[in-house]
Amino acid sequence: MMTLSGVSDAILSPRRVARAVAAIALAVAAVCIVSKRAGLPPREIPTLVLSLAALTLLLLPLPALLSGRGLRRLKAWVDDRPLRAMALPAALLLPCLLYWSVPGNATPVGVLYLLSYVLVPSVLAVSLPRGRTRAIGDALVVLSIWIPVELRLLSSSFPWPRGGSGSFLTSPLGLDLLLYLMLVVRGFDATGLTLRVGQRDVASAAGSFAAFAVVGVPIGLGTGFLTFGVRDGGILTTLAAGTIILIFTGLPEEVLFRGFIQKMLERWTGRPLLALLLASLIFGAAHLDNGAKAPDWRYGLLATLAGLAYGWVYMRTRRILAPAITHALVDVTWSFFFKG
Repeated sequence: MMTLSGVSDAILSPRRVARAVAAIALAVAAVCIVSKRAGLPPREIPTLVLSLAALTLLLLPLPALLSGRGLRRLKAWVDDRPLRAMALPAALLLPCLLYWSVPGNATPVGVLYLLSYVLVPSVLAVSLPRGRTRAIGDALVVLSIWIPVELRLLSSSFPWPRGGSGSFLTSPLGLDLLLYLMLVVRGFDATGLTLRVGQRDVASAAGSFAAFAVVGVPIGLGTGFLTFGVRDGGILTTLAAGTIILIFTGLPEEVLFRGFIQKMLERWTGRPLLALLLASLIFGAAHLDNGAKAPDWRYGLLATLAGLAYGWVYMRTRRILAPAITHALVDVTWSFFFKG
């Protein structure tokens, strides 16, 4: 039987700790740079500090959950024990206490929503069958984590910063839950869900970005959805924004849509190309409620085309960082060159 110390030894090796600390520090620094650029009032600096502390704690599980060895150790420790399976989801609520310690950040409705958001998928993951009918259970767990975020039901749970709905906390929280409940508790196929990327993967990501740009930019400009205009920012701000997009948008969305939804569809249909098309259509539909003129069919169309590009990279590389890089390249280009 794997002991808790065995889990710690596997996850807390010096090299693993160093890489995790460097990645988390990069993410937190990027958020700081962008916040400063946005002109955060001095009175809100303490709130930012506590929010960044909460963010750091929510990012801590990801290096282990996206590591083959750490994942194996966590599975062995949980070992189909329901109480142990509920330990990490419960622990994910602790960083939120730091965020809620700021006056005005915690409301009864917001706290209730977040408790439900953590509890419902956790109970489903533990209790739903994992035999021949496991596909239904897997789908319900994924939906129970994705849909509340898609419908912005956690806006009241993370009201600061105003207008941002605490999205920089929602993403790592949802990603922690999704990876842990699906990979550790339910034993879903973890192939490709690691923080590894090679030169060929980067080349595939760049090639897919270029292919999408060749098709997507003319369509966007022709339909009036895109307007060319260089946004002032500077290299440092651009790099920080790119890091934030990669960690808080690209990686979570690619884990969800490619690592789970597309992979599930491949398993159900037995046809990778059909799964790619269906996952891309779902990805496009999920973006219809975004933008100033939602629902916007132009946004849905371009997101579907982008989903094809991301899904193709994932099919080619079977590494989740590759489509996440393509995703980040698309979003950074859009943000800095096509929003006017």
